[in-house]
Amino acid sequence: MKTITLIARLEHQERVLKQEAAGTVVLLTLDGGQYYALEGTGGRAWELCNGHRTVSEIAAILAGEYDASQGNIASDLIALFNDLAHENLARENV
Repeated sequence: MKTITLIARLEHQERVLKQEAAGTVVLLTLDGGQYYALEGTGGRAWELCNGHRTVSEIAAILAGEYDASQGNIASDLIALFNDLAHENLARENV
């Protein structure tokens, strides 16, 4: 599997449902029935992950919204997006 980088543009996989409850975004795969919970900035990152923005651009948006450095957010996003890609919840838009 390809590793996600700062220049990657990720989008949601098809057949993934999103539900929000009490500040948590829950993603459910229709094919496998697995779910994945995202809290706080993870949920916001999911919203911004639309296939048009790079990971770096998403990090810049989140740095403006939260009190954290863009560099720290970017490294956290790379880890998150690699997890989401591994779980077949997101894919790189090529």
